[in-house]
Amino acid sequence: MTYNINRLLQKFKQRPVLIVLILMIIYTIYFSYFTILKHQTFNSHAYDLGIYTQYLWTTLNGHGILYAPGVGASSFGLHFQPILFFILPLYAIFPQAETLLVLQTLVLALGALPIYWLAKDELGAKFGVVFAGLYLLYPALHGVNQHDFHPVALAIPILLFCFYMFKKKHYKRGIILAVLAMMCKENVALIVLFMSLYWLWIEMRRGTSSLDWRNRLRRREIIYPTCLSLFVVICFVLAVYVIIPHFGSGEYPFFTLYGYNNIFGNLFMDVNTKLLYLFCLFGPLLFTSLLNPPALLIGIPIFAQNLLSGITATYGIGFQYASPLIPWLFIASIYGIKWLLATQSKSNKDIRTKFICILLPYAVVMALVLSPSPIALSRNMPRLTSHHTNLQQAISLIPEDASVYTLNNLFPHICQRLHAYTDRPKWGLNIFNYHGGNYDYLLTDSASDPRVLNWGSDESQERLEREYGIYAQGDGIYLFKKGYDGEPFTLGEK
Repeated sequence: MTYNINRLLQKFKQRPVLIVLILMIIYTIYFSYFTILKHQTFNSHAYDLGIYTQYLWTTLNGHGILYAPGVGASSFGLHFQPILFFILPLYAIFPQAETLLVLQTLVLALGALPIYWLAKDELGAKFGVVFAGLYLLYPALHGVNQHDFHPVALAIPILLFCFYMFKKKHYKRGIILAVLAMMCKENVALIVLFMSLYWLWIEMRRGTSSLDWRNRLRRREIIYPTCLSLFVVICFVLAVYVIIPHFGSGEYPFFTLYGYNNIFGNLFMDVNTKLLYLFCLFGPLLFTSLLNPPALLIGIPIFAQNLLSGITATYGIGFQYASPLIPWLFIASIYGIKWLLATQSKSNKDIRTKFICILLPYAVVMALVLSPSPIALSRNMPRLTSHHTNLQQAISLIPEDASVYTLNNLFPHICQRLHAYTDRPKWGLNIFNYHGGNYDYLLTDSASDPRVLNWGSDESQERLEREYGIYAQGDGIYLFKKGYDGEPFTLGEK
């Protein structure tokens, strides 16, 4: 054990690894600051930062297992994400939404390490550092990081570590990591299945011509991927057809929600947007991922899921849906460049240096243009204003045990209670759909939604006027309290 720790410390003393660690620290500090500030300026969302915070809060406080009242079901009724149980102890120490944002950023930054190790093994230490930098500059990674919190984002570094362990033939560690990755979301199992088949194919192609087929099948390089493939299929079927329907509505909801019942029609929908999406995925890596189709094909289930969906967000880089694709785009790029350099090295000895000189500046330009974060020249860092202070003041007037209905972007700030509600559309057709409509408070903000006093139906409007009074107002913010008929408190007054 001591020997292994000393070997690990020796690795971290090497200068290239030190550069990678510095890049990871810079990334973690920057995106932690950005995502926290984004949340504090009320630019986070109920779906999904608020809902995941509420899942953890209800579990920690004995109100069900990963239960969200607004959803009306456990997390297991929507997605298979037991990774949340591993997050729960950290949330118990720091029970706030910001904990999830920092954790997600830190875990995503860790993905630079297996990227470095793999590129170093295949292309050398300089390329290892370059690829770690490319990963941390990757616009799609920024999109995943900046859009609230999603457990599937945590699968990115786990899958990268998993692939590296299989490459090094540390199969037991690789399988543990594969199981951990599958705990992030049910569709990650499909990725693990294709990765297992990839390694099975690789090992079957290697120099085994002198062995008969019986001896081939006995090799551990064949046994481990085969067993993992079978295990993954069982887990996926149980998650999608047993666990999620049991805890949810009786069926897997996303077949219809994402429009997979109209796959042919979806294929030809938003073609230009989908082409732009593919450019944003492949472009920052100079399309080198296309040079190694076998590794790239590991991501084919998610490519199909995203491009055949009827929901526009699934083929945009500003969301979490690209998460399971990112590892294979980079792995395919590393092997693709290795193949490309092998074809050129005899005729041009300086090709490696030239390639690095092209790849790194190009990636920086792509980040400055395409990143959904303030790294892009067209985007600015959020700024705290007096309006945000007034919103916090309004929230502080709501008792902790009160039931509240609020806007999508305000929900993450009031979700740590049993009865906090919102809806996917801003102010749906009837805001009194949840909790029997018996909310103690309703919180609105005209800066978040100009339709702040348009309640969607005459029934809702009449009930609001009959049962609620304005408890606090100011700066376009309205806090309604059930049964209140006194003078409203003015927000922003000192």
